[in-house]
Amino acid sequence: MTINLHSAHEREHALYHACVMAVREGFPYLTISEIIDPPHEMFDAALARQIALHILIRKFNVPKRRVARMQERSRESVYRALRIIDYRCENPVFLAYYAAMAERADAALTSIYEEAA
Repeated sequence: MTINLHSAHEREHALYHACVMAVREGFPYLTISEIIDPPHEMFDAALARQIALHILIRKFNVPKRRVARMQERSRESVYRALRIIDYRCENPVFLAYYAAMAERADAALTSIYEEAA
């Protein structure tokens, strides 16, 4: 993936791409499209998307309003995703799994930026 590091839109897209790819490794049976736009009956796909949004906001400090606008979702759905994942992170097993995905997202983003430089 090649990006223009001077474009805020492309940097945000790269951040989201890194988060989705990291979460995809944690949910290998889901497709990228199922994570990005989960079918209503697939609760694990919805959880995967919530994790990706949580990493985007909490790890990479992308403002919640910008994420809501970028994802064409209501701010309430973004806030709900954050609350759900914050609650789940109280479980040490889930937190370890989440931390591994967050680290993969960081490594993927570093790789994308190194490739672009």
